[in-house]
Amino acid sequence: MKRTLGMQINSTAPFALKNKGVPYGIDDFELLSTILSALMWRKTNGSLKLYTDNRGYEHYASLGLLDLWDGGIDTSVIESIPKTINQHIFWAAAKIFALQNEAVPIALLDTDLIIWENLAPELASKAFAVLHREELMESIYIRGDFLKRREGYLFDSEWDWSVRPCNMAFSYFAHADFKKYYTDSAIDFMTGNFEYAMELVSQMVFAEQRIVAMCAKKMGIPIHHFLEHPFQKDNNRFSHIWGGKDIARHNLQQRKMLCAALLRKIREHFPAYYDKLNGMELFRQAQVYFAQNRPIQG
Repeated sequence: MKRTLGMQINSTAPFALKNKGVPYGIDDFELLSTILSALMWRKTNGSLKLYTDNRGYEHYASLGLLDLWDGGIDTSVIESIPKTINQHIFWAAAKIFALQNEAVPIALLDTDLIIWENLAPELASKAFAVLHREELMESIYIRGDFLKRREGYLFDSEWDWSVRPCNMAFSYFAHADFKKYYTDSAIDFMTGNFEYAMELVSQMVFAEQRIVAMCAKKMGIPIHHFLEHPFQKDNNRFSHIWGGKDIARHNLQQRKMLCAALLRKIREHFPAYYDKLNGMELFRQAQVYFAQNRPIQG
């Protein structure tokens, strides 16, 4: 089975900027999804590397989770993100800096995405691949003349604003010049861009998900997408729990069910790691949820 290097990214700066003075922490379901995502990638696809900062490293170390990333852990790149990047506005900026630092081929997967099968056969001939394409909803992907940007910044005149953006919960890059053009373009847009948009979304999704599609179009790089729709029914390869996390944060019963479902999958596929979790104080309540809830299909 061909193996592909993957990486996950966690910058704690967006949390710190949003929650001034609050000690850093990660929700139990977030940690469980990270564990399942990392272990499943290693089982089905290849080694996995983590990019985080010093605070993130120390937090994972305190939980005994550093062994999730067999491809190593890098803190220097994210620690070196310049102050000219506002990581509150650009909360996923660390992904772009991490990508800039890696050689191709490289895959990026979010910590809330579980990939159940080996993707190498489908990726073998691809220069660029993403989870799925996004619809050009004007409330999210707003017009260029409405986007906040630093004084003097100019969009690339050859960008095609009609192309559909890419959902980057998973992305794969095998073309070095394209990766460089994209990361350089995204970082250029974010640099010195300090004015907040009213909805706090448009700036980041443009930098991460729309610029990449326009760069691909300009360079003639085909965009391969695995799913036609994020809620596609005939999908056995990806579980993206992004939408469920917000519900879990505000609904205790949904939180219990999500933790129970994730623990069930960890126990099913990685019983040794499940046994390790038994000794962790943080997961005791999640295990109570698991014991109290009937198995959840899927």
